[in-house]
Amino acid sequence: MGKQWKYVVLSGSILGALVLAGCSSSGAEADQSEEAASVDWTEEQLTKTDQSISGTKERMDDLESDIRALGAGEPNIPEEPIYPDVAADYFAFEEIQYLSDQGVISGYPSGNFEPGDTITRAQTAKMLTSALDLEAPDDYDIQVNDVSPDHHAYEELAALEYHGIMTGNNGEMMAGEGLKRSQMAALLVEAYELPDAETTHSFTDIGEDYPNFEEINIIADQEITSEAGDAFRPNETTTRAQFALFMSRTMDAYFIEKEE
Repeated sequence: MGKQWKYVVLSGSILGALVLAGCSSSGAEADQSEEAASVDWTEEQLTKTDQSISGTKERMDDLESDIRALGAGEPNIPEEPIYPDVAADYFAFEEIQYLSDQGVISGYPSGNFEPGDTITRAQTAKMLTSALDLEAPDDYDIQVNDVSPDHHAYEELAALEYHGIMTGNNGEMMAGEGLKRSQMAALLVEAYELPDAETTHSFTDIGEDYPNFEEINIIADQEITSEAGDAFRPNETTTRAQFALFMSRTMDAYFIEKEE
């Protein structure tokens, strides 16, 4: 039996060698043809894949619109007022309710929200780090010289500085100062990595040479602010209610669509 198996193996090897020798010239031509066909086939499959991806994205966009139209997928907005000083007919009621439910904002020890108060840069840092779950490494030391480790928002300010979202000016964070509307625009664009504007919008009180025009233009293009064509008032401070409005629109398109 052993000799028979050796014969079969040897015969098979010789036969294989003969076949390869006989087909060497024609095999090279076949390989070239198969290679060309393979490239064409691959390009065709890539084109089909791109078309499929585009079609899937369009269907997803349509589905999202349908879900919105049916009232599903809307953010959770508690109906019962959370704060005694923010009634259901207040212009930013839903936004304040939404952010409170998300744990992004909270009221004062008195229980009030004080929506008309100016929001400070430190309060803004707390909201952004809470919403985006941002932290700085444990061994990171804040670089500005006006925020000490015992500051109530030290960790939040350090996180925004570490991530390049709020870096201060001339070595100072000015945490206790009110957040200007132009600064608000810059923070939202940086924190949420908003895309470049597709259109250049106009404002009656600032031109394209204004330092934060690009960021202001972006939030106008995203419909986060409705001041396009009017005065933006960039140097005015932002109230707690206004920031809740802007931030909610940045986080969820529902708050933009409800104004339409």
